[in-house]
Amino acid sequence: MAFRGLLVVRLLGALADGVMLPFVILWAHRVGGLSGAAAGALFLVQAVGEFTGGLAGGALADRIGHRRMLLLSTTGMALGYGSLFLVHHPVPALGLFLAAGLFESAFHPTIAALVGDLHADEDLPHAYGLTRVVASVGGVIGPILGAAAVTLSLSGVFAAAGVLLVGAALTVLVAVPSDRVIGPETTETDTGEDAKEAYGALARILRDRRLALLVLGGSLLSITFTWWQADGLVLLHPLHPLGTTAYAVLFAVDALAIVLFQIPVSRWTRRRDTGRLLFLGAALQGVGLAGFAAAGLGYPALVAAVLVTSFGMMISGPTTSTFITRHAPPGRSATYQAALSTTQDIGAAIGPTSGLALGRVGAPALVWISALPLGLLAGLATARATRPPSRPDPHTATAGSAHPS
Repeated sequence: MAFRGLLVVRLLGALADGVMLPFVILWAHRVGGLSGAAAGALFLVQAVGEFTGGLAGGALADRIGHRRMLLLSTTGMALGYGSLFLVHHPVPALGLFLAAGLFESAFHPTIAALVGDLHADEDLPHAYGLTRVVASVGGVIGPILGAAAVTLSLSGVFAAAGVLLVGAALTVLVAVPSDRVIGPETTETDTGEDAKEAYGALARILRDRRLALLVLGGSLLSITFTWWQADGLVLLHPLHPLGTTAYAVLFAVDALAIVLFQIPVSRWTRRRDTGRLLFLGAALQGVGLAGFAAAGLGYPALVAAVLVTSFGMMISGPTTSTFITRHAPPGRSATYQAALSTTQDIGAAIGPTSGLALGRVGAPALVWISALPLGLLAGLATARATRPPSRPDPHTATAGSAHPS
């Protein structure tokens, strides 16, 4: 019941994102009072909110309880994004996007921590795989709902997103039990005297070599992935003229592949070596992105490149979340998941600019080819992270947070 509730919450969150994102720039130009490149500032302040609030949100979740933090973050997102329905001025628009980004920074790592709380170690790959599947379903259906909302009003996408997120908050209230019910043995850690020192200290996280390697490798993968996600239309055009519809279909192929194959892939990875899986996933993503350099061979080559990239992410995404859940000390799972989620913020901050800059300096094909060595480097870093340290790490010596068996 609790896990199904989390899947519903994740689905509603993905639907809300899908409803809004394709129409944010258009809304900013026509309604929000932000013209030209200034409209991109909405995404910038949202990313700033997510990055700055990420570790703090994870630490707070470990301190006050994962369910409480999920309820708080979902409610804050509902109010932040939903209130944009009433906004027609750039200053409140930027303020609300910043606030919503702060709340959203805790949403994803807290769900990941709750998934870990609810499952035994051997069930984690399947559980994280299911979470990715429902997120992909939301990513496909959300823009369709947004297009329907736009027929009534551009601001209607935020009203729709707010309603979906209110539904997510109500689902947390009804379906997700308290932390004491989920893991009674960890509640003392969440509220102990040393909570302020123990949770959320960036220096403490960085002293965990294995986590630092995962963040490094994940950041490289996130940066190169945004070359396709954000810059693909520009970087692919010299190699293969691509219309916006054909470009959007590539994302639909990626989402559909996840829906169809994520669970079988998760079952396949279940009993295999974590380090090898992380290297394989990163390497496949690098190979897939490098395959975009062959865009001149035609659209089928692009579809093949997307599928290889997608399979790499199907392997590395749930495997990384599973390893983090097993590696995090008791009572700090959300903090560690939040540290891992910063890789997405790093990718969003560096990826689009670096991809375009590399495309201007050299041939666009070289941008895609460079994704391969970066993917291999990411694979080596993440695989190295799975090796136990030669001496016990005092910060993670008690790793292996309790999961129901």
